[in-house]
Amino acid sequence: MPVVDARTEELIKETAMRIFFVEGRLHATTQVIAKEAGVNRGLIYYYFQSRDQLFEAVFKEASMVTRGRLRDLLLSNGKSFQEKIGEFVELTIDHGMKYPYLEMFLVTEMNRDGSTLLIPLEDDTRKELLRNLGKALNDEIAKGTVPKMSPEQFLINVLSLCTYPTLYKPILQQMANIDTPRYLKMMEERKTLVMKVLFRGY
Repeated sequence: MPVVDARTEELIKETAMRIFFVEGRLHATTQVIAKEAGVNRGLIYYYFQSRDQLFEAVFKEASMVTRGRLRDLLLSNGKSFQEKIGEFVELTIDHGMKYPYLEMFLVTEMNRDGSTLLIPLEDDTRKELLRNLGKALNDEIAKGTVPKMSPEQFLINVLSLCTYPTLYKPILQQMANIDTPRYLKMMEERKTLVMKVLFRGY
């Protein structure tokens, strides 16, 4: 029986994450993952009982980053609302560039009947997030830095501005004849542009 090695397990997960969500090979086999990780295929089944279990593990790990960061930011003290949103915008765009196929899979998974991969946000946490967001947003509206809108609409604006370019990357690149280095540069610039769209006078 192999010796449990956290480094080997992490290597397998990192390789799977790259294959699935960076390269978009969502149907890659355990043989492919093992070969690219440089490990024996049996090790994958030692750490993960099946390909589906490995996929579930890396999906949850990758998808929980944005959710956890959003929760931590909106419930934290000591930073202004604009600072919190700015950090979230940067995180979301960076995460989208790191895992360009994750959001696409996330949307597909949410529309699949009987999906067990997505962990619903606890009702109390969701309500607290919206309550905190609503209070901070109302303060910005009162100052005139944000047009009047609901917390839900503001959240839609933030996520749309950050994730749309990732979801449509191949189409945008083809339509505007944008190569990858230029696209990545545009995404870095977008972090500031998104904040200028969200907040007047930013």
